[in-house]
Amino acid sequence: MLIKNARAWAPQSLSTYCYALVAVGIAFFVRYQLHPILQASFPILFFIFSTILINFRFGMGPAIFTVLLSIPLAYYFFIPPFGSFDLEHPMDAFAIFIYIILFGIIIWLIEKLQRERYRAVLIARVAQSRMELMAKLSSKRKKS
Repeated sequence: MLIKNARAWAPQSLSTYCYALVAVGIAFFVRYQLHPILQASFPILFFIFSTILINFRFGMGPAIFTVLLSIPLAYYFFIPPFGSFDLEHPMDAFAIFIYIILFGIIIWLIEKLQRERYRAVLIARVAQSRMELMAKLSSKRKKS
């Protein structure tokens, strides 16, 4: 069955982007508090968690918004030299590229899974409504 509106699984409003902003803020706060321990290790880890949660709940748009906020924040604060956009090593640019690819794959996979889940829900609703219609028609035939 062809379902064209499976992409409508996520709510579309300004509040979803506010939740995304809060999630990035929380991820930044946690990572910043752990910065003395972690130093340059795992600069994107907490941002990935926030992106996964936002993508799972609110969809692709807010998730991309979290990525657009997360990459510069992690780059500036958690990749040496700290507090600068300068690259200490050329491998840092490669690592950022890998993080962007990772974010993209995560967002795409969750979006695809959520659309298929929603498609299944829509098909079940259509089947249920058809079953109810058939039951009504059947009861009308029995009465007449």
